[in-house]
Amino acid sequence: MITILADTSALISLEIKGLVNQASKLVRFIISAAVYDELSGIARFEDVHGRSAKDLLRLIEGGVITVKSVHLIPEHLNNIDIGEAEILSLAGTCKCDYVITDDVRALPYMKSVAEVKVLTSAFVIRLLYDAGVLSREDALNSVKEISASRDWYGGVLEVIACEYFDEKLDNHI
Repeated sequence: MITILADTSALISLEIKGLVNQASKLVRFIISAAVYDELSGIARFEDVHGRSAKDLLRLIEGGVITVKSVHLIPEHLNNIDIGEAEILSLAGTCKCDYVITDDVRALPYMKSVAEVKVLTSAFVIRLLYDAGVLSREDALNSVKEISASRDWYGGVLEVIACEYFDEKLDNHI
């Protein structure tokens, strides 16, 4: 089992398609208190993101996602928001394999300072495909539906997601 530190944006993206619980058979998800607080705030809304946040809070209550406290490295706050800063700080103290974020503004900074690989939520979709949990068509449809819900079309996150599947933007399902 691999361990992934996840920020709010990546978890919301994955849960739009209900993939966090499916992935929990392969992945141990860890979040920080700030990510938990962000999810709680988003859960107040009645849109796709709010529903995803509510589902994620239930997964936390059920023990599928672990919340860990962390000593924040304050310098991170000069470049990224509190959720990502706590995840990065946690990466330095917690044994993990990867960090995932779908925050395109935070991604370059996180990649430059993290002690582990920083990827996007599409990595988890690819992992589910590689493990035979999702067919290629289901994986690509998940990327497509998440792209639509998160306004990724034509953006860097859609490009990264397509690269995980060696797809061109105009050819994906």
